[in-house]
Amino acid sequence: MRHLIDDSPPLTVILLHHLAVLALSDRPLVTHRAALLGSDLVTSHLKSNPELTCSVIARHVAREPEMLSSYRGQIAYRDAYNHAEYQEEKARAVMDLHRAVLEADVRRTAVVVLELLGRTVPQGSSLATVRDLLAAEDSQPLCKFLASTIRSEWRNANAHEDFRWDPVNSTLLLGGRPADLEEVLDAAIRARAICRGFEHGVAVAYAQNASRVIWGAEDSNHVGRDLSILQAAGEARFPVLDIRRHGSLVRLDVPDVSVESLREAFRAILRAAIADPSVERWELRQTSPDRPLLHVDRTGTHAGLQVAEPLWDIADPLPFAALPLLTNAMTNAGEPAETTASTVLCLAAAHVLGERDRLSPALAHGDPAAKNELISTTKLISDGAKAAAHLLEGPARRKLLAFAEVLAGECHRLRSAPPFALVNEFVPAYRALRRHAPARLPWITGLHDSAA
Repeated sequence: MRHLIDDSPPLTVILLHHLAVLALSDRPLVTHRAALLGSDLVTSHLKSNPELTCSVIARHVAREPEMLSSYRGQIAYRDAYNHAEYQEEKARAVMDLHRAVLEADVRRTAVVVLELLGRTVPQGSSLATVRDLLAAEDSQPLCKFLASTIRSEWRNANAHEDFRWDPVNSTLLLGGRPADLEEVLDAAIRARAICRGFEHGVAVAYAQNASRVIWGAEDSNHVGRDLSILQAAGEARFPVLDIRRHGSLVRLDVPDVSVESLREAFRAILRAAIADPSVERWELRQTSPDRPLLHVDRTGTHAGLQVAEPLWDIADPLPFAALPLLTNAMTNAGEPAETTASTVLCLAAAHVLGERDRLSPALAHGDPAAKNELISTTKLISDGAKAAAHLLEGPARRKLLAFAEVLAGECHRLRSAPPFALVNEFVPAYRALRRHAPARLPWITGLHDSAA
């Protein structure tokens, strides 16, 4: 990427995303050229007229919902083409894709480029008009690049439904004239690659000229909030395949969750709840259709954040903050309160004993730092268990509260003990683990009926 970006800008999650997508482009030469041209154009105008440049880009960003809708439509058309059984169906899918790319991506990108150049594009202008305006900027290679994607005879035949597949001659007819179906498909893919390259170029230009960028009022459209959620999940190193929003519910499509990745799933939910506080319910839908949804509502995220917020800057708040989220998710999955409490007790006790065993060599050598770390960790586990207990009722709540109080009491008692004495301590956690193992995790299969 040295041809596009130097070492000066910080590699933020957003910039890394743009660079990664650019690196994986299926049309690398076209996409990289568009990115370089776009970056050069935006950089030049940020230096000469930052107010106009940022205003134009801001209007473009404000149309993110339309851009996302078009993108999803294009994915659907490409899938329809790939899975079509007959050439007639393939032809329909290709023409739908070509229309969507030109009318959405190419038109929007062309308008942005022309406005950056100080040109006005009349509202509702035809693609032919847009192409002529681009062609008139003969000194701008990016305009020529975009103009090359617009073939009026194809666009007009498509817009007026004047196309069909000729099964006798095995060819696509556009306005009665034969056309190569693969050529039309390739033209659509090339046009989309150019527009994507321009978007990447804008991101690079903004990153390399951050001091010149003028940020307006924060836009609250849902696509921007969705991107913040995806960024939060990325920072938590939790993969998300897709995101969908239904009112105050956000559903994330994710790979199958494992015992090892469950904590990261809860970490992603916590960070996402900070990124978008308006969300009332979070649902994680796994790839395997037989696995149930992992559903955490605002009650769970609120309890988890109360545990996590004092810790973000000084320590990893997981798994302590995961315990109330786990309790809430199990309740929403329909698990009995006793089963939920038993699972929380099992995981909490296992973490205490795991930390004790990890630190045992240092404790045996009398290391006071290891002793302080173990006591601090155990106290945080106690706090997480207590927060989880308050999400339950009756005997289940009392059982969790009692365990949390016992752990807190152990921490208090052992503060005056020598480090080596802790190697064999926390017997209550050992007893709880023996009594309540294995943990039941209803979202994970293949573990003896979801037991871990």
